[in-house]
Amino acid sequence: MTTQFEGPEKKLEIILSRPMPGLRSNADGRWDRIIEASRSEIISYASTPVMDAYLLSESSLFVWEDRILIITCGQTNLINAIPKILEVVNKEDAAFLFYERKNLMYPQSQLSDFESEAAQISEFFPGKSYRLGPANYDHVHIFYSSHASISAGDDATLEILMHDLHPDAMVMYTPEGGQDTDDIVKLTGLDSLYPNMSFDSFLFEPFGYSLNAINEDSYFTIHVTPQSTGSYASFETNQVNNSYIDLVNRVLGIFQPAKFTFVLTSSMNDPRISVSAPLSDNIDGFCPTEKSLYELDCGYQVRFSNFIRC
Repeated sequence: MTTQFEGPEKKLEIILSRPMPGLRSNADGRWDRIIEASRSEIISYASTPVMDAYLLSESSLFVWEDRILIITCGQTNLINAIPKILEVVNKEDAAFLFYERKNLMYPQSQLSDFESEAAQISEFFPGKSYRLGPANYDHVHIFYSSHASISAGDDATLEILMHDLHPDAMVMYTPEGGQDTDDIVKLTGLDSLYPNMSFDSFLFEPFGYSLNAINEDSYFTIHVTPQSTGSYASFETNQVNNSYIDLVNRVLGIFQPAKFTFVLTSSMNDPRISVSAPLSDNIDGFCPTEKSLYELDCGYQVRFSNFIRC
């Protein structure tokens, strides 16, 4: 498995100031067009009464009546989806826009860099950009735009971005593993991370894996690039825990990375989250190399940490 593929994702999230009835509908093919603009395509679909989840050829799309979240990887150009989104959503109704992009493994193969993407977004949504973490190690770029009149509601997103995964953990996601998608969910323990979730997953040829898990307005999503050079897996959820230590340890036990990045983005007034929780002292077998807390002037905060196996 030596084919290079860019696993680390780009992420675009737009939060509306009020629910937009009918936003979720794809009867007119709007979501197909939006995703195609980013150089990806929809391959499957699942829903609850309040949200829709799409698996893409490169990652995932989630749609609520008041929020849009698109995650893509590979050589996608997620910024190109914004004009198509604005054919469906009025720009004035976008209370918050967040764009995120981790440092990439093969940046020379990308169609654009973060700085040019931030400039593109600014043509539609003026905002600010930041780098979270050290320039010469794992870091995350973010761009955000917000309306000052809108306050951040209770809201949190956890990301675990894992590199250099153990070969034994990766066999499951290759033809050599001989498993189907149902087997993978059960044998890895992904189905026990959160109870009562519905699963939609896909095993790519020749290798690679994506999963969306949903229940009511909650999701978690996983994407795996199992190539021996540049192996990578990501976990993301909007389910809120007062402490994420147990969840992080369980996810790390499934994928067994040599290093990972922890990113928790939450509204600063969310009483459900303990920002001071001592995560770094309780991750089994890992030592922190970077710990930062960023408070953004839009009402959100970001906890960023890098860990290596020790």
